[in-house]
Amino acid sequence: MGSPAKSKAIPFDTFWYLMPVVPITASPHVFYIRPAPGWLELLHEEVISLVKTPLQKYKFEPKITLLKGTVKLHRCDWRQGLEIMLRLTTAHDVEWMILESKCNQWTEVDAILNRVPWNDILPNREIPIHVTADVSNGFTTASGKLRENLCRIAKVNHVSEGGVLRFKIELRSDFLRISVSLCGDPLYKRGYKAKLLATAPLPEHQAAACTRWVLAGVEPTHPVSSVFIPFAGSGTFGFESLIVLSGAGPGAFLRQFSCDIFPCTSEATMRFLRRKISEKLTSTPHPRLLFNELNSDAASTLKENAAAFSINSKFEIIEGDIFEIQPNFSPEGNILILLNPPYGNRLAKNSSISALYNRLGIYIQKLSESYSGRIIGGCICPDAHSWRSFLNGLKTPTQETHHFTHGGKEMRLVRWQG
Repeated sequence: MGSPAKSKAIPFDTFWYLMPVVPITASPHVFYIRPAPGWLELLHEEVISLVKTPLQKYKFEPKITLLKGTVKLHRCDWRQGLEIMLRLTTAHDVEWMILESKCNQWTEVDAILNRVPWNDILPNREIPIHVTADVSNGFTTASGKLRENLCRIAKVNHVSEGGVLRFKIELRSDFLRISVSLCGDPLYKRGYKAKLLATAPLPEHQAAACTRWVLAGVEPTHPVSSVFIPFAGSGTFGFESLIVLSGAGPGAFLRQFSCDIFPCTSEATMRFLRRKISEKLTSTPHPRLLFNELNSDAASTLKENAAAFSINSKFEIIEGDIFEIQPNFSPEGNILILLNPPYGNRLAKNSSISALYNRLGIYIQKLSESYSGRIIGGCICPDAHSWRSFLNGLKTPTQETHHFTHGGKEMRLVRWQG
C-alpha cells in the first residue's frame, strides 16, 4: 500500500472571515464620572452604592477610584456603565474612554485615531459632533490640530454648538486619550418638567446632591412620610427628593441620551434598564409632597409640572406666604423640609436677606418644637451673612454645614434634625 497523502497546510488568514467578530462592548471598559460642582465625595458614595446594587448580573467586577475632579470606574461591563449613568442623580456627565494609547510624537496620532472603532459609535458621518481638544503643553494651535486630525480620520464635522455627540481628545504627557459622553446633554436635564420658569435657581443634580446629603446626615427612626418644599419654584427640590427616596434616576424619564444612538448600544438593554428604573419611581410608595409658592404664575407652572411628573405621587400645592400658611403633615413618620429661599434677583426689592433667613430659622425652630423628633431638613444659604442669620434663628444643636459651588458662587447648605 502506498503511504497516505500528506495534507497541505492552509494559511491561517484564509479563514479570517469565519472567525467571530468580538463586539467592542464585550470587553471591560473605563468611564469617568463628573460631579455636580462641590459634590465629588457624595458622587463617589453614590457610585459605590450603585455598583453594590446592580439591576442585573454582569461579567466584570468594577473598580472605583476617586480622582481629583472625577470618579473613575474601570474594569466595568459596558451594560453596567449604561445602568450607572441612567441611575446617577448627582452627576453632570459620564464619559466613556474609547481608546487610550502611548503616543510619543505627533506622527503616531493618526495611527492611533485609525484604531478607534468609529462605526460602533457614529450612527452616520453627517451627524454634527462637538470635539473638545486639549494638549498638555497648552498651545492652542496644537489643540486645534488634534481636533482637525480626529475629524479627518473619523470623517465628521465639528460644530461649536449643537453637537449631537460630544467627543474629547487629550494628549497628556505621552498618552493620547479619546472619550465620548454617554449623556450628550448634561444629566441634570432630566426631562420630567412640562414647563420651565424663566430662571431656574438650582439645577436638578445640585438639588439631588443637597437632598442626599441632608438624608445621609440623619438617622431617622421612621421613614419620610411628608416632604415640605417652601419657595418651590418649578418644583425641582420636590421632584428630586422623590427620585432620591425611591432610588430612581434620569433613566426613568423620556429624555434621550447620546448612547441611545451608538450602533454598539443594545436597544434591548436600554429598554430593560429604563423599565427597571421607572418601576422604582412608580412602584415605590411616595411620601406626601407639599409645595409652597407665593407667586401665582410659578404656582400655575408648578401644578402642570406636578401633574406630568408621576401619576402615583401625592402632591399638594399651597399658594401663599410661608409664614402665614398651615401645612398639613402626615400624622406619623419624619418630615423632610428642603429650603432654597430667594436671594439675588429673586429677592424682592428693599428686602433684607439676613432678616429673611433669621425669620426662616425661627420658623423652622418652632416647627421642630411642634413636631418633636420628626423634622429633618436642609437650607441653602448664599453667603456668610444669611448663613449666620439662619443659624441664629435655628437653635437646634444637631446641625452641620456643607460648602458647594453654584454658578461660580460658594453656597452653604445647613442640615438639621429636630
